[in-house]
Order: sequence, then structure tokens, then C-alpha cells
Amino acid sequence: MKNKLNRGRENKTYISLLLVAGLAFGVFFTSKTWMYDDSAIAQTAFNESIGGLSQTTLTLRDWEYNPNDELMEVTLERNHTGTDAVEPTFSFYAKEQNESQKYNAELVYQSDNNMIVQIEDVPESFQVIGLFVREHRNQNILKQEYKSQIENKGGEATATDQNIQESDLPEPEEVIIVGDYRKIDINQSLVTKTDKGYKKESIMADMERTKQGITTIIDEDIPFQEELVTTLKGEKESLEQDMAFETQGEQTDTKREIEQKDKAIEDAKNEIQKLKNKVKELRDKYQNREEKLNALTQNKDDNKQQDNDKEDADNAKRDKQTANKNKEDKNNEDSKKDKK
Repeated sequence: MKNKLNRGRENKTYISLLLVAGLAFGVFFTSKTWMYDDSAIAQTAFNESIGGLSQTTLTLRDWEYNPNDELMEVTLERNHTGTDAVEPTFSFYAKEQNESQKYNAELVYQSDNNMIVQIEDVPESFQVIGLFVREHRNQNILKQEYKSQIENKGGEATATDQNIQESDLPEPEEVIIVGDYRKIDINQSLVTKTDKGYKKESIMADMERTKQGITTIIDEDIPFQEELVTTLKGEKESLEQDMAFETQGEQTDTKREIEQKDKAIEDAKNEIQKLKNKVKELRDKYQNREEKLNALTQNKDDNKQQDNDKEDADNAKRDKQTANKNKEDKNNEDSKKDKK
């Protein structure tokens, strides 16, 4: 009886330990969803220029994560802002903050100014992750720069492409783009797409940014300048009215101030015109992207129609072959009957 009681107590103890362990496990892996995190957000700003590379200016456009497949996708815009005649290439890898393990990062799509990088096997427990972007400049350009440096230092121009060692050339420059789990979008349906799929997404995102730019100029920038013109005109009118009660010296100062108001009004009007021209430029850009998107969709429809036409042709061919075979079989059967 005593042994049974002890075993019962031991079982309860084991069950309690398992429950505590399970609860701790659940708290650890779900804490992101319900615990408040007051640590500083370590996120690279979206839609702002990222410096650090000599030939390229990067802009972070989007960052998504699929926890089911442990897959991340980072969208970068690149602009060649350096002097190299040949644009550089890029390599990537990723690491969690304060961790040594590297995650595989691959360039899955690139266009003239966009790069989409996927980071694989990122656990859902991640907090802050860094995408390391390395800029690899053309080797011939680097060798020419090296030879020029030797000449500028007064050395003999004996360096040739053959005797320049790789160690003589500078290491690739690198920037780190940081993602914080609180700023990365969760996308349960994130998968690797085709080039056409990425191109379509890229065009649509560019159209949305262009549309937002037009809205900002029309709803905010132009009204601000128009209000500024109204305010300046009111101030100018008030100064002109005050001149009737001023001394000659005061009037001289007031005239100078009125001239400044006139210049500010003219500058504001010029800015309004520039903004209107910018709106026209952005609308043309939007229409251009819309035509690209329609052409891409049209090509898809054309391909689908071609597939349907091919399928219809194949079916018609099979039907004809079947009809010919049936006719041949019937003729053979009739021939056998005639012989009988």
C-alpha cells in the first residue's frame, strides 16, 4: 500500500514537471505574440537611401517572412551612383544578432534596379537578423586603380595585370541591412515565384509608389506652397498699408522687406510649377508601368490561348485518327462478311 502511494506521488511529480516544461516551451516559442517587447527597434528604415557602398545606393523596399517555411524575402532597390563603367555584382549572407550561424541568402530575381533576396531556414524564434550585402567591383577596374595609385606615389609603373595579386586589391565593401521581427511582415503564402511573377510584383509596387507620390504632391506639397503665397501676399499688403505712416528711413526698410516678400512669392510660384511638372512626369511614369503590366498580362493570356489552341489541335488530331481507325475497322469487318 505504501509503495503504491509513493508511486502515485512520483507519477504526479513527473506529470507536474512535464506540464511545467511544456508551459515553458510554449511561453518561449509564443512570447512574440503576447509579451510586450520594449527593446529598441533595430530596423533599417524602409524607402530611404542606404549608404556604405562606393558604387551603389540601396533602398529597402519590403521585407516578408513565412514562418511555416522559415523563409524570408527582402526586396531592395539599387541605383548605380558610382563612377565605374561596369556595374558591380553582389553576394549575400545573413546572421541573427549576437549569433555566429550564417543563413543562406540567394538572389532569386533582379531587374535593372531591383534585387529580391531570399533567406532560408530562419527559425520563428528570431528577433533581429542582418542581411549582409557585399559589392564586388570589376577586377579590371580595380587593377587600373591600383596601377594609378603606384604611379601617383612616384613609383615606377612596373605593375601589370599579370603581377598584381588579389591581395593587392581592396576587399569588397559591405553594408548590413537589419530586420526586426516587429517590422517584418508575416506572409503565410510567401513562396519563390517565377521571373515573370517577380517582374509583375515589381511593376505593381512601382506603380503604387508612383501613385502615392502623385497624391502627396497634389494633397500636401502644392497646397502648402499655395498657402505660403497667400500668407506672403497678405504680409506684403500689410507692409504697403503701414508705409503711409512711416518716416522716409522706415519706408526704405519696408520697401526692402516688400522686395523680399515679392521674391519669396515668386520662388513659391516657381516651386508650384515644378511640382505640377513633377505630377505630369509621375503620371507619365504610371502610364508607362501600366502598359508594361498590361503587356505582361497580355503575354500570359496569349501563352494560355496558344496552349488552348494546341490542346484543341491535338484533340482534333486524335479524334480524326480515331475516326479513321473506326472506319478502317468497319471496312475490314464488311470485307470479312462479303467473303463469307
